[in-house]
Parts: sequence; structure tokens; C-alpha cells
Amino acid sequence: MGFVVDKVSEDSFYENLLLGLSKVLERSPCVSKVTLKRIPGVRQADIRAWEHNNGVILPEDLRSFYSSCNGFLLTYEFSYDYKTTNEEERDYRTGIIQVNAINDVIRVYGYETKNNANVEHCGKRHSLTLSRESKVFELANVDENAKVVLVYPTTYSIPNIWFYWGQMSFSFLAEDFTTYFRMTVAHLGIPYWQYAFSKENLPETSREMFTIIAPGILAEDRNLVERHKYDLDNVNKIDPNIFSPSQGGSQGTNLERNVNVRSTENKTKERIKSKSVPKKGTSAKNRKH
Repeated sequence: MGFVVDKVSEDSFYENLLLGLSKVLERSPCVSKVTLKRIPGVRQADIRAWEHNNGVILPEDLRSFYSSCNGFLLTYEFSYDYKTTNEEERDYRTGIIQVNAINDVIRVYGYETKNNANVEHCGKRHSLTLSRESKVFELANVDENAKVVLVYPTTYSIPNIWFYWGQMSFSFLAEDFTTYFRMTVAHLGIPYWQYAFSKENLPETSREMFTIIAPGILAEDRNLVERHKYDLDNVNKIDPNIFSPSQGGSQGTNLERNVNVRSTENKTKERIKSKSVPKKGTSAKNRKH
């Protein structure tokens, strides 16, 4: 059965999924016409049919995502000339966050293959070798020369998210779909941001957009995927559970409950810590050891 929610919980679902991105974009005078297309999820039978036709199993977070919404599309217009009243004189650029509908997650060909598939990790670098058994599927189109792809090195391996660009070149983006979606939200859907993770240069127009509406992000690109670099408890995260159909309540209710629990735990730790600190004016002689 598909993902069905009432209007309030649907609003809550998208708000939590986007981590408040729409409000961030709307605060910039250079951004206008922020549009979110709401797409109902698909049935589990449709997901199983896709898996059967393609001979692979989708990872759990991506299965849950398609159960909640069959693809994703958020767009907005960016322009330096926001004060210009003449619409025809404005030079627009389109920001976009997109995930293909499940039937548009089609297989990609044309890459080099060898006898054995392998993913090598060497510090910050990842290298990918594919074989005839490997399968690559398009999750989103970046431009005529590049795509975001779901890569199965072998039929039964857990897939990762890669940037497929140029002449058969792959650049690693994320271990899983949830992390990739968090990355695209963090980059505000600025066009071609994926090139920042490749050997190609980020287009100058995209770099200018980062400078204006997302200053500092480019300097922190790698930290978005190298989790050991920062404290996960102090950053916004996408909980994979929000992709799942609600059970006995709205999506927002479950997330709010988690936030309240964490808040209560933090307050308890603060009270314990305050009790362990000697009161002001107590001498060292009067304290027991």
C-alpha cells in the first residue's frame, strides 16, 4: 500500500526531509519562485517489480524513500537582478534538487569493465573498478555529460552513490542514499555542485551562487561525507525513518518525540553537572576528599 498522509503530516514530512531548506532559500533576495513538487509514493509491489526487472535489491533507505514519494523535485530561480522590475531583463539560473521516479531509475552503460569489480578506499580517495556483472543506475541527471548514479559493483553488493561524468569517470559521493540526500540539501541544490567532488572544476556561475547564498560551504565539502571530522550529535541529520510510512501518527510527531527525548536527556546531564560543581564561596579546606 502506498504512502498516504493528511495535509498536516505531509507538510511536516517535507519540512523535516528538507531540514528547513525552503525557509533558508526564501531569506535570500536573489532567490525566488521556490517550488516543491509533491509526488505520492509507490506500492511495495511496484518496487519489487523494478527490482525483479533489474536483477538487484534496492537498499532499505531508498526503498523507504520511494514508498514515501516517487521521486523528488524542488526548484528555484536565482538572479543578481532581483531589483529589476522587467522580467525579460533578468538573468536567471535554476537551482534544483532532483531524484528520478523509480521507473526513471534506468540502467547506464558505456563505462569500462575489467575481470573483477572492486572499490578501493585510500584515505580521502575512492577508486572504482567495474566488471560485466556490475550494474549502474541513474538517480538524477546533472547535465548532458554527467549523472548521479547508484552503483552495484556486483549484483549482490550494497550499492553506493557516485558521480558519473565525462569520459567514463566515476567520483565517489556517498555511502548511501540518505547521506547523498543530506549532501544535496546542504549544497542548497545549487546547479552542478557535484563537480566539486570530481577532478573537473566547478563552473564559475555555480561558485558565484555559493558565495552569495551559501558562503563557506565549498570549504567544507569533504566534511559532509567524512563523518569522523565532526560531532554527529551537533549537526542536522536526515533520519532514514522519516522515509517510512507513519504508524499510528504523523511523521512530524515521531520526530518531535525524538527531539523532546534528546532535550530532556541534555537537561538531565546539565543538572547532574551543576550539582557536582562546588558552590561559590566554599573553601578547599571544608570540602571532603
